[in-house]
Amino acid sequence: MPWRGSLAVFTAGLTMTITPAKLGELLKCALLHRSYGVPVRRSAPVVLAERVTDASGVVVLALVAGAGTRSWPLLVAAFVGIGLVIAVVRSPLLDRLAFFGEATEASRTLLTTGLLVGMTLLSGFSWFCEGLAAYVCVRGLHLDLSLADTIVAFSLGSLAGAASFLPGGLGVAEASMTGLIRALGDVSRAAAAAATVLIRLATLWYGVALGLIGLVVEARIRPTDQGAAAPGRYPP
Repeated sequence: MPWRGSLAVFTAGLTMTITPAKLGELLKCALLHRSYGVPVRRSAPVVLAERVTDASGVVVLALVAGAGTRSWPLLVAAFVGIGLVIAVVRSPLLDRLAFFGEATEASRTLLTTGLLVGMTLLSGFSWFCEGLAAYVCVRGLHLDLSLADTIVAFSLGSLAGAASFLPGGLGVAEASMTGLIRALGDVSRAAAAAATVLIRLATLWYGVALGLIGLVVEARIRPTDQGAAAPGRYPP
């Protein structure tokens, strides 16, 4: 599929960032099926791979920033969860479930070692950019918090929010970030809460707003003739 269409579909999926465990991002599968005739069973593993590398990327970033010395139980739990998902996908267990069809093989292809490492590095860079956005918020409020500590607070808060399975990790992520900002810097409760609100606006809710724009763009650029968009590539 064309890169513009891929970018538009990915961006449109950001509207579902606030759904539990980001499961609403399966919207991307529906958009791919509608616009390019891609079967959901073929595209759903992409969303799975995104979630796995989301977690592995933020864990790697948190470790680089020095979180391992402070909150290793959460990082170990995240690593175990990632490992379990990969082990299940690579095991013959799913072969017994015929209704998964080609989704099983697609998942295995996406979670091969080479692709997993590459996607994790790209995910880590993406999370680092969000950490920079968080640091801009912290510095804007003149808080005594280093870039590394800001990244640790943001990464671990995001992990805690994801582990809660609440929509967007709402409540859990904010409480975790506020507590970590206070613990890592000489910051009052009010200042830490203000920083957390700004950080969430600049990361989570900015992404949702961007996703709404992506939905409009995707609807405008999608092919009107589905057959011409993907001639014979995918079965109905």
